[in-house]
Amino acid sequence: MNTNNYGTYGSETQSFGGFVPVWKYIDNMGIEEGGGKLKVVSSFATEYPVGTIIPVGSPVHLSAPGGDLTVLKTLEVLTTFDSSTATTVVFKGAGIALLPAVGEFFMAAPATVGTSGTGFEVKTAVVDASGNITMDISVGAAGAATAGDIFVQTTAAGAGKYIKLVPTGLLRREIYIGAGVTTATGASVFNGTILVDRIPPISASMKAALPQIKFEQG
Repeated sequence: MNTNNYGTYGSETQSFGGFVPVWKYIDNMGIEEGGGKLKVVSSFATEYPVGTIIPVGSPVHLSAPGGDLTVLKTLEVLTTFDSSTATTVVFKGAGIALLPAVGEFFMAAPATVGTSGTGFEVKTAVVDASGNITMDISVGAAGAATAGDIFVQTTAAGAGKYIKLVPTGLLRREIYIGAGVTTATGASVFNGTILVDRIPPISASMKAALPQIKFEQG
């Protein structure tokens, strides 16, 4: 396995392409000690299918050193839409490995991580040849949004919902799920400088929750 990603446990041999720098700087004390293991709710194979790549810089929540590491899925709106009719919403493909799954919930990123919003349930999620994601959303379920807006995971559908988990950091290295892998680990960086245009979309509210990370354009 490529040693530039964190621990995945199983067996497989595979080669990968060139390295693209994402972290510009990481403080010597800026990584949560112990890292964590990817949280599993149902089964590892279902939540992290073979071929999954969780990109460097993905927002994550680490419950405790060595505890559960939860990847927070985010989406960037590609096409502006309103809430007046049922609509097919297109979200921009951005190398997102953990795609939104049917039964998960998203909402427009709130102004702060402590601000509530309106969540909608994912009923469909289809990825096209360009990597863009389309979802059918019922009338008013997601409100209105403009191209470039960020959506984040939440806990349920309806009004008064909050971001699923507040990020504790960004993923140190990518995690690749190969054949035979049954568990995986990663580390959360909370102090450093990252090239924001090379990571999954991250909202202003998530950035504000990570004050020791500096976001720069690459």
